[in-house]
Amino acid sequence: MTTKHNNEPRDVGYSETFLDYYQDKSEDSWLRKESSSIFAGKNQKDLFIFAMALGKAKNKKATVKNKQSNVSVSAMTEKQKWALLSIGISESQDLICLKDESPLYSIAEKYAEEGMKIIQSHRDRYGINYPKFLEAELRDILGKGK
Repeated sequence: MTTKHNNEPRDVGYSETFLDYYQDKSEDSWLRKESSSIFAGKNQKDLFIFAMALGKAKNKKATVKNKQSNVSVSAMTEKQKWALLSIGISESQDLICLKDESPLYSIAEKYAEEGMKIIQSHRDRYGINYPKFLEAELRDILGKGK
């Protein structure tokens, strides 16, 4: 069963800074199957959701500059949409915000922007081993939730 979404945007986006990472035809793409990235062979929506969750876990948002709206919301699964919407709900502390979902997607974009910065810094700092450090951070985050 599909949920009726109110004022859902057509696309979500990221700043132009990260354009090459999201484009699978780019040599620097993190999505290309040949990439050494943990996102190799994944879709834009998967990278966006991961980056958003990472930004939210760190409770950091960043303004999206020169926004590239290339991540199709209609391609997202209901679970991915609700993960995104849940962040907006937690920010507003009110379910009434679901009457107009567009601002919730904007909030998610800000978390995803910061998440991309975090991933990029891990790649720059740890090189090919950056997934191990992201995993260690994830274990730490999950451990604190107990």
